[in-house]
Amino acid sequence: MHQPPAWLADHASLPSFELNSLDPELLLPPLRPQRLVSPSAPADPFAHIGASLHGRSGRKYVIKQVLQDRQDRHVYLAEADHQKFVLKTLFEPEYNYALSLQQKLADSPYLRAVRDTIPGENMFVNEYLSDHLLNFAWKDISLATQKRVLRDALRGLALMHAHDIAHLDIKANNIMVDYHETQDRGIVVDKVQLSDLEDSTHIPPRQALRGIQVGNHWWRSPEAHVKGAINKQTDIFSFAIVSIYLLLRRVIFWMDMPQGGHGAAPSDPSFAILERQISHFAEWDDLDDFLEYLGRSHPWRSSFDKMARSFGSGNPRRPFAMWKSDVLDSDFKDLIRKMTHFDPRKRITAQQALDHAWFQEVKN
Repeated sequence: MHQPPAWLADHASLPSFELNSLDPELLLPPLRPQRLVSPSAPADPFAHIGASLHGRSGRKYVIKQVLQDRQDRHVYLAEADHQKFVLKTLFEPEYNYALSLQQKLADSPYLRAVRDTIPGENMFVNEYLSDHLLNFAWKDISLATQKRVLRDALRGLALMHAHDIAHLDIKANNIMVDYHETQDRGIVVDKVQLSDLEDSTHIPPRQALRGIQVGNHWWRSPEAHVKGAINKQTDIFSFAIVSIYLLLRRVIFWMDMPQGGHGAAPSDPSFAILERQISHFAEWDDLDDFLEYLGRSHPWRSSFDKMARSFGSGNPRRPFAMWKSDVLDSDFKDLIRKMTHFDPRKRITAQQALDHAWFQEVKN
């Protein structure tokens, strides 16, 4: 049985927020504790660069840079023992919940899980990796390197899913990459990790979240856009979109945000994105099954019917399987097809994706 690191032993009694008795047909509300209002937000404990904190492990961290300063979260770059680390504050309920999940993931080389904590500060310590995939994709890297990056990130996701933990925010800038450049081999990847695990949620088998939009607009699955039943398979769809981005250097659902009337804030682009998702990935029987998955009373059913009827000779669909590019071979298209079924129940698992032919020649 997996044992957490010694410094985590003090947290062994933290609540897991899992359910003891489950109705296998029930669609559950979110299992993750809800974010608190601003008066309970984590305080910023550092008034200046150079402040030092002692981790539960005994390591001393010195703050070098503020990476993010939001009302709900503070993120810092720190150094300890001549290494770089990322320190992140969370709300207390989120901290306790995330820590209880990450105990199961702490020793994976493919996940940027908690490596230490700062007592009394509700703060995680994570490894520092030099870049994220949103930037790294634009470097001059080979197809073999692209496959290695995706495979290692997918290894991390498969481990999460094996513990019934859904990431819920898969996107290119949540895949971290450490690399170095050489004269003879060009860019060499040292480490790949799936990051931002703090918003992950435990979802028991045959259960789902409902009533929430998870993830980012441009990488989000169809069911996540419409607040349908959410489970681990939403991560699979999003991972497929990230994979396409890496090979094509294109966020395929990106568009200018529609503006609200009279100078109002940008409106929700979900309708326009869903139209593209239907165009690129939906088969008609697949779409019918997706509507059945949503349920007869789901408020978006009529909108999907309208979208489906909008395609014709003047507005043809553009299935991904017919896209032309030297980097989109038949194996890759088959992998993406299996990861982007509109009906989440038909999507392959993370482990099945790892076993796909497209990854078979990737070297360790």
